[in-house]
Amino acid sequence: MNEIKIGGREIPLFYSTYEMAELQDEIGCTAFQLKEEVFGIVQEDEDDPMSIRIKCATDPEKTKKLGKLIAILGNAGLEEKGEEPNLTAKWVLRNMKPAMITVYALAAMAVIAEGNKFETPQTEEEQGQVDMILEEENAKKPQGN
Repeated sequence: MNEIKIGGREIPLFYSTYEMAELQDEIGCTAFQLKEEVFGIVQEDEDDPMSIRIKCATDPEKTKKLGKLIAILGNAGLEEKGEEPNLTAKWVLRNMKPAMITVYALAAMAVIAEGNKFETPQTEEEQGQVDMILEEENAKKPQGN
């Protein structure tokens, strides 16, 4: 779980399907739309990978959405740690250092990317169980010529 420091508080960030649904309700976009809608990531020159810009610090609407996103992820992290999920977007925005907005955005992106990773079997035994299930499912499928 990543943590960020805002307003003198260490705030753990956590992302799951529950938070995905909450951000869709609160921010009005899917996790895949965050790139444009919240972070404002644009590549100004297609041929130059170094021309990527994160515009959430310069667009007031994106900054407000970032505050909501951090409040959602932060409340989830606090709850996971057994603490009171008491963050509001207003508190987050009021306590974020303007020079750190991009850093906060990168931390949120990392947590969301981690939460979206596929789960894979950890042991050879678990892998074998998955392989058996796949083999059974494939055996049920009609074979085409």
